Amino acid sequence: MAKVLLAALIAAALPLAAQRTVAITIDDLPFVSRDRSLAVAREGTSRLVEALRRERVPAAAFVNESKVQVEGERDARAALLRQWIDAGMELGNHTFTHADFNKQTADWFIDDTVHGEVVWRPMMQRAGKPALWLRHPFLHTGGSAEKRAAYERFLASRGYRVAPVTLEHSDWWFASLHERLLAQGDKVNAEKVRAASLDHLDTMLDYHEGLARKLFGRDIAHVFLMHANTLNSHILPEMLDRFRKRGYSFVPLAKALEDPAYRTADSYFGEQGLVWQHRWAITLGHKTGAQDEPDPAQWLQDLNQATPR
Repeated sequence: MAKVLLAALIAAALPLAAQRTVAITIDDLPFVSRDRSLAVAREGTSRLVEALRRERVPAAAFVNESKVQVEGERDARAALLRQWIDAGMELGNHTFTHADFNKQTADWFIDDTVHGEVVWRPMMQRAGKPALWLRHPFLHTGGSAEKRAAYERFLASRGYRVAPVTLEHSDWWFASLHERLLAQGDKVNAEKVRAASLDHLDTMLDYHEGLARKLFGRDIAHVFLMHANTLNSHILPEMLDRFRKRGYSFVPLAKALEDPAYRTADSYFGEQGLVWQHRWAITLGHKTGAQDEPDPAQWLQDLNQATPR
């Protein structure tokens, strides 16, 4: 009888859990690290791709082709991109140089985008996969209505869709500190930063989920931003587990964007790289609390200041 009751309770909870979905997106391919060697990129790429494959998690990953066009290593670095495609992942454009659109003209940024699709886009086409996605570096979308509109006309002509972001946790900040600590031989604090990054993920998920519920009165299908870096390559399975414990299942990016929330108007063109909940709120005339996003704990900020760059 107890087993029957337990099964009934689990079954009752499943519809709620199934409502929580997230698309995993990964920026800065092939890899970003203080150590720019091919060996580090190979090791980190293999860990990330294998974790996603093992966990059966789809992902869209965004390429900076300047990291591919390295003299004497172009073919080897292009092979890192093929690992993602061979594992069933999608690749998208993150521009060639990862420049700040707010500081460039629309024409310059368009050229940088075209330059950034020379390697990965033909790979996707040969694999029979559509090349759909563009992710703005820094989530900066132009800084003015005119620049944003010009770029979006170009994207439409090129067949791109913008990949939005609704969940992020400043993983690049933790990765940088973690790498610097290891370079100093400080394994104790490096381990503390590793653990703190996972705790901050939960903090930021609470925050961003709350923003969505304020706007829509419900959970939405989220799009999570992370980066292809050394720290994440080691802790990705634990990150995915944090999502599962919150009742999430993992879906492709296109599936997440079927949520009606993504049909909400977004006319934001300011200087900040805001997640889409803030963009939607601004467009709808609501007060945005972007300045209230939780920062890393003070002890982490102090450690960051004290650790050589």
